[in-house]
Amino acid sequence: MKRIFYFFVLMALLLNCVFVFAENADKAPQFYDIAFNGEYYVAVGEKGSVITSRDGLDWSLGSVGSDKNLYGVTWGLNKFVAAGEEGVIFTSEDGKNWTKRDSGISSDIYGIEGNGDKFIAVGDMGKILVSPDGIRWSRIRMATMEVLKKVKWVNGIFLVVGEDKIILSSDDGISWEQINIDHSDIAFNDVVWNGKEYLIVGNKMSILTSEDGVSWEYSDHLEVADKELTDKNLNSILWYKDKFIAAGQDGIIMFSVDGTTWTEEMEVTKKCIMSLSTDGDMLVGVGKDGIIVVSENGEDWENLTKLTAGEKQYTLLENEEKSFQVLMEFPFNMNLDITRYIEWEVSDENVIRLEKGNVIKALNEGKSKIKVFYDEKTLEVPVTVEKPRDDISDAGENVNKDREEKDIRQLQKDLLKKIIEVIIRLTIVIILTFIIMHFVRKIKKK
Repeated sequence: MKRIFYFFVLMALLLNCVFVFAENADKAPQFYDIAFNGEYYVAVGEKGSVITSRDGLDWSLGSVGSDKNLYGVTWGLNKFVAAGEEGVIFTSEDGKNWTKRDSGISSDIYGIEGNGDKFIAVGDMGKILVSPDGIRWSRIRMATMEVLKKVKWVNGIFLVVGEDKIILSSDDGISWEQINIDHSDIAFNDVVWNGKEYLIVGNKMSILTSEDGVSWEYSDHLEVADKELTDKNLNSILWYKDKFIAAGQDGIIMFSVDGTTWTEEMEVTKKCIMSLSTDGDMLVGVGKDGIIVVSENGEDWENLTKLTAGEKQYTLLENEEKSFQVLMEFPFNMNLDITRYIEWEVSDENVIRLEKGNVIKALNEGKSKIKVFYDEKTLEVPVTVEKPRDDISDAGENVNKDREEKDIRQLQKDLLKKIIEVIIRLTIVIILTFIIMHFVRKIKKK
């Protein structure tokens, strides 16, 4: 029985390892939170991923050296502190070199904040942690078991918001008061102070305001131009140049001067925006599928990803076929093949046909365009079809031969890349097998 048990444990570990590598082979990381320290931005996300930028436009991709998701990041006491899945905490002075710290818990941490004197981290099952330096952590015992999603230091107090409309308040991070709100399954996701009042945002466009952080009222007369927005979840909010900026589900971005009347910004992405930050001038939002959006005034936004085609212009002979590829370029030096996700249209279907979305079939001599649509972006790719002539048939054959050789070389490169990936995965599997079998033998000897 023991041998069977060890066998299944071994197989589970190996399969998990293989699937983790396969899962990340063709996708951009999710980003869950972003912070600014006065010099540069740091955003954290899926499987320990970190991106840094001085201007919010050009980014560098790195890692904390862990495969755990990072859900929160903050700056304080001359260091960044990031926290996330299974209670992991990391610290860094520059956002690039990270050191793992012991949180003392194994449940997820979703929010973290520093006030210049201490750090507070909050997470699953009502857990609250406090640290004097971001390195040594201790747990504060709480009566609640709700999921705590965000903690903010605003106007001299810590405010915590979470699922089931929970709000917690503390002026020292040690003693906490739970503020009673009608019980519901609606989650509160973020909180901000604008100098006069506090404002909380959450799921299903829920917005609450308070003058003292204790007595809260719903914005019952919330005015939104587009009624379809009323079911959207708001994930992040900040006060920027005399107005509230909120962002969330399906790329929604809104602004309001009074917290009651809201105007939706121009839609620049359908990806979920998880967190906003600002240096006072530039606004930066990060979110799902590697999305980064920026604005210099809070009203005009830009999606930093770009669409590019495998070739700037395609040229084919009649009856020839050629592979068509569309790439998504991210501002942190990552390109992903998104051909299978695009929508498209052909300007002149008498000239070309696009088969299965990735093969251009040349029909008749002429010019056409393939117009690509993906995540609120468009790309036009010119295609020219030439008619073969008898007097240059040999030249045409040479051209086709050159193209075939080019395609073969590309296939060889792709095959080599896949082989390297397989070798890396197999190497990891073999190493893990030896390690596990070593421990199995030790256990059996005992």
